[in-house]
Amino acid sequence: MENKVNNSKNVKVEIEIGGVENLDDALRVARLVYNPNEEEIKKYHNKENWRSKIEKDGILVVGKVDGEIVGFLLAYKTTDEVMHVWNAGVLSEFRRLGIFSNMFEELAVKCRQDGIKKITLHTIEKSFPEMYKFVINKGFVEYEKEWIEDDKVGKVEKSKFELELK
Repeated sequence: MENKVNNSKNVKVEIEIGGVENLDDALRVARLVYNPNEEEIKKYHNKENWRSKIEKDGILVVGKVDGEIVGFLLAYKTTDEVMHVWNAGVLSEFRRLGIFSNMFEELAVKCRQDGIKKITLHTIEKSFPEMYKFVINKGFVEYEKEWIEDDKVGKVEKSKFELELK
């Protein structure tokens, strides 16, 4: 698929199912997107943790621009019929190209092929307003909220969503 970045040059966007061979690039993107502190690196951006999720029925979808990974979506099975999106992001300079939306669609297609009935994810509207809007617009249903302590912004409401696959 061809798209433009900042209306200045044509770029080639590719979305594909990746694997452990893409972990270093996906983690590089994750750290640039989230700028995590040491505790967040251990909890959310840990290579062995990501590898374990992929190797135990997980999926890593990558978004590339001109062959370079600029986005990722890591999901893993919580049951035989439920896939949970654990972590995802796209570098800011490559947003608005449909990369995340297309990575999500690739995940949904793969889930349907594998008999998965539902995709779940958690997000925080205050911290990730674009993701919150995306899941609402995609038809996800919020099934639970909880208050959590966020190192960067304090007490926030985390929303848990699910999407029935048809």
